[in-house]
Amino acid sequence: MVLTMKNLTLEAFMLLHYYFILPLFILAMTASGCAGPKASSANSMSGPIRVKSAGLALSLIRIAGQGDKETLVEDPGWREYVIEIENISTDDLTVQNVKLLNQDGVYVDSASAYEQITVPPDVGAELASDVAKTAAGMAAGQIIPFGGQIFSVLSRTVSASSAESKAKAKRAFVLRVMKNVELAPAGKVEGSAFLPNITKAKELVVDYAQNGTTYRIEIPLAMQGE
Repeated sequence: MVLTMKNLTLEAFMLLHYYFILPLFILAMTASGCAGPKASSANSMSGPIRVKSAGLALSLIRIAGQGDKETLVEDPGWREYVIEIENISTDDLTVQNVKLLNQDGVYVDSASAYEQITVPPDVGAELASDVAKTAAGMAAGQIIPFGGQIFSVLSRTVSASSAESKAKAKRAFVLRVMKNVELAPAGKVEGSAFLPNITKAKELVVDYAQNGTTYRIEIPLAMQGE
């Protein structure tokens, strides 16, 4: 086979094209995130957290922040903890409050009004008083963790740019917030606790009352913020 100068020129061009384009392609794939896993979202968790006591089953469904789908949060200093609570006892109970336990052992209260989650949280003014554990049936051995999956949601936040949408957001907050919610036996409710975005929060804490006694159930958040 006889190679002409034209054939050699074509081969040289193809080799040059190959060695020039391939590195650019690899670089583009790396930049787009296809060459490796992306960093996890600040709101994502390694696994679902569900706990239960003798009278109540608690599930953390997801944690949402500003910009996430369907959240009412408008300031990045807040997070919406979406939870499900079920009364598995034979008596009525009242979910009194939901809060966070920080690394210093301080309980931080959840928002009580929609206006709070539209501005940075004043954590110093949001400290919740500690409700003493008076639970004769709430020993640590009676809290049974079991599995599931927590997922993070990435979308646009609910718009509240107009007076009408703000009024709707306020109504949604009242319906969604988990404070002083009564549950009959076998009753189940999904709602939210709007809490300051605390780095490395230790526990999500739910206080509830039943038959004149206050109880507490905790969800460990050891990996949150790490």
